[in-house]
Amino acid sequence: MRSLAMITPLDALAERARREKARRHLIDFSTYVAPWYKPARAHRYVAQKLEQVKLYIETGGKQGIGRLIINMPFRHGKSEEVTRLLPSWLLGCLPDKRVMVTSYGADLAEDDSRKIRDYVSSDGFKALFGELGTYDDDGPVEVSQETRKRANWSLQNHRGGVTAAGIGGGIVGKGAHLLIIDDPYKKRDEADSENYRRSVMRWYRGSAYTRLEDGGAIIVIHTRWHPLDLTGELLIEMASGMGEPWEVIHLPMLALEANEYPQNQEQFQENLLRGIYIPMRDPLGRKPGQALWPEKYNEVAAERIRQNIGDDEFISQGQQLPAQVSGGFFEETDFPIVEPGTVPEGLQWYAYVDLALGKTAISDYNAVVAEAMDSQGYLYLRDMLRERKLEKFLDDLVGWMLDPDERETIWGLEDVAFQSLVWSDLMKDPRLIDKTILAIQPNGDKVTRARPLRSRARKGKVRLVRGGWNLQFIREAISFPTGKYDDQVDTASGGVQMIAEDARDNQRPASSPAMVVSSEEIFSVPAGIY
Repeated sequence: MRSLAMITPLDALAERARREKARRHLIDFSTYVAPWYKPARAHRYVAQKLEQVKLYIETGGKQGIGRLIINMPFRHGKSEEVTRLLPSWLLGCLPDKRVMVTSYGADLAEDDSRKIRDYVSSDGFKALFGELGTYDDDGPVEVSQETRKRANWSLQNHRGGVTAAGIGGGIVGKGAHLLIIDDPYKKRDEADSENYRRSVMRWYRGSAYTRLEDGGAIIVIHTRWHPLDLTGELLIEMASGMGEPWEVIHLPMLALEANEYPQNQEQFQENLLRGIYIPMRDPLGRKPGQALWPEKYNEVAAERIRQNIGDDEFISQGQQLPAQVSGGFFEETDFPIVEPGTVPEGLQWYAYVDLALGKTAISDYNAVVAEAMDSQGYLYLRDMLRERKLEKFLDDLVGWMLDPDERETIWGLEDVAFQSLVWSDLMKDPRLIDKTILAIQPNGDKVTRARPLRSRARKGKVRLVRGGWNLQFIREAISFPTGKYDDQVDTASGGVQMIAEDARDNQRPASSPAMVVSSEEIFSVPAGIY
């Protein structure tokens, strides 16, 4: 190390320039306070987005990125850059802002908080923002000696500081201008558990989000485990128009093949509705198969990881393309989507109403879908109506029944329990006097009723008419019968029963007059299937 006497004016000028760059840019800050840190191209790309997060906070939400999701593989330096170095730099630039770091466990979050504090206490940081650097009228940026706990500490003579908390735990103390959620899932079992995933969402909405200050930013960072993990839920909400707009960084360990990218905006949107983010092209401009961090994990190393953890885990955690666990009854390929213009005209449509008793926004869903079968034996499903609150659902249902385009549609409700009362009320409605509304006796349990639909779907004889409901239906179907919801499968199964029974009762083929396939042939179930 040079002595002070050996430092030339040129050296001093270079050091001054280096410090100025470190104050302005995250990567330069990182290499200044942590000389061991060797950022790769991916880290520099992420840093550009993180600087936009800082701008958002600095301008009170008027500029920059306020909601950022980062999906990167395990052991690729994302926590060091995002959860430790970014908050340290932010506190130096904006010492009156508070940061909240969270993770699957309180101990891990507190460890991140300690490392941020260590950076802020380092000589490098002091040279930039502390006693040896540039600071505002409130004095140098340094850790208060009165609040040195790992879970909650503040800056001396400034309002900023850091709070750490585990996912699911209570969050006390001050609010946050930057909320970082780093790895909300510890292991595969947690991500696959519907109850645990729901608890993460409840914590996010009820505890973490409520601590955010006006103009505050959120960063969600984790490898992908499941289409309905935290990232997936936020993507689906955004794509459905019910959530906030998120900037997403998707960086797989190996660049995707050309045919894995969306071919158009419609496919991109459909992926979002599945809880999957795939950009239109690789954000780093990599060629197919190129490694994300070749200095540490080149293509050979990535392939070795694939062999050790298996294709499923590599595609999910390595490539950030999680697959939903199937309930084993339906497959995603069972339900191709077709354009409305391809549906034959003159079909007889049926709509089976599946009711729940729900009256609140967290109840089970009520659902109804229109179905018809053409002369080639293809079953078409269109226009799913789905609503949790029964009163609103019935209002929407009556409005649909009164649509002039539905004048020939045959409607059906289960003739059991409270559904019988709803059927009776509909029959008394004078507006519906010219509508055919049948009371249906369901055949067996949910799985039994779904078998004819499954049989046809596996033979490639089911088509979903394109609509905003398609992907939600597919998600539910592939998790049936073990998934959280089954209302859409129930209404589709009920419609199949209506078509078959109407054909038998009237001693004619199912659906339109042009139909030449008998209902017994159409709805036969191969032996040995469920």
